[in-house]
Amino acid sequence: MFLQILSFLHNLTTMLFGIFISAFFLGTKQNFKNFCTLLSFSCFEGSLYICICFLLGTATTDRLYALIIHIPLILFLVLYYEYSALSSCISVCSAYLCCQLSNWIGLLALALTGAPWCYYAIRILTTLATFFLLCTYACHTTEAIFAKEKRELCIIGFLPCAYYIFDYACTKLSDLLYSGNQTIIEFMGFVFCISYLSFLFVYFREYENRQEIKQYSDLVEMRLSSIQKEIEQVRKSEQMLAILRHDMRHHLNIILTQLRHDNTQQAIDYIREISNAYDDTMITSYCKNEMVNSVISIYQSRFSDKGIALDCSISIGANLSCPDTAVCTILSNALENVMHALEKTKLKDKRASLLMFQKRNHLLFQIENPIEQIPKFVDGMPVSSQKGHGIGVKSIAFYVDQLNGTYHFSVSEHSFILKIII
Repeated sequence: MFLQILSFLHNLTTMLFGIFISAFFLGTKQNFKNFCTLLSFSCFEGSLYICICFLLGTATTDRLYALIIHIPLILFLVLYYEYSALSSCISVCSAYLCCQLSNWIGLLALALTGAPWCYYAIRILTTLATFFLLCTYACHTTEAIFAKEKRELCIIGFLPCAYYIFDYACTKLSDLLYSGNQTIIEFMGFVFCISYLSFLFVYFREYENRQEIKQYSDLVEMRLSSIQKEIEQVRKSEQMLAILRHDMRHHLNIILTQLRHDNTQQAIDYIREISNAYDDTMITSYCKNEMVNSVISIYQSRFSDKGIALDCSISIGANLSCPDTAVCTILSNALENVMHALEKTKLKDKRASLLMFQKRNHLLFQIENPIEQIPKFVDGMPVSSQKGHGIGVKSIAFYVDQLNGTYHFSVSEHSFILKIII
């Protein structure tokens, strides 16, 4: 009787473990409401299992365990919690794989003691301990893992799903695992090998992406630092201009004095000196936003140095609906791309246009420049075959996505057009 009670408790804890962990692995919140929901579903599953046991017997019911427990659990996760079918299947198979920990420890206890009650008792305790550890330390990680794209999910779920199929085919539905067949014994080694190679492939791709992102981040930081320094120079120029304007009366008095004493040449030289000082502080006001105005002024100067015309039509206020730094980063990357593109062309009329305006809480950009060859597009973004190129485009896409905006690259009548809404 005692052994039957332990066996029943073992089956109950294993079923509850599988149902709760399958849901928690996917990111189901561990709160009172979900505990009650999952417990109610467990009662339904348990009642269904007991009814089928009375009708078909324990041996047949164990063979149908996947149809009675696992498939309804997958449907429940998909229909009630609205998780994807693929991630739900992988989660259930992963929870099933975690049950093998208590199975192995229970078999070890049975081998050491020879007492069946010890097998069930150890399995129950191990299942409870495993449940606590997974809920406390693993479920936050698995939630992020099972939210990945289908391609990555297939690689992640290959091992638990393969083990699930193998275990059912070789132990529940047949005795192939215990038949001594060499192919069956070595099968799991083959599965582990495939899983390991797949993991290495994914890890290598992720490592490459991280390295590229790191290089890109370093470059963006360098650009931002450069822009900040140039903005400081512009501010210093504005301060110098204010001083010069304040001292204008004194300058005029000095010139008047020189002219009264017929020192015409000295007056001319003094006027030229003042003129040069004003040239160094020449700042065009494009808009009321100080940082955006500084960035455009800086790039207008760079464009002029390279013989490129930049036509600007700016209509924005002093305060933007998104951080000034992010807007300036997007703008500087876009202008940098245009400058490099026009610099390499053999066109006689090198001219670009920049349009910026605010509409309600949105900021709209349009940058256009002529091109000689139509670039290749992949997923709506222009790509370059030259190594190290294309970082500016990724930067624009990254920052626009961060601001929940939209971007659109296109070509129209041999003009490259970038439109951004943030």
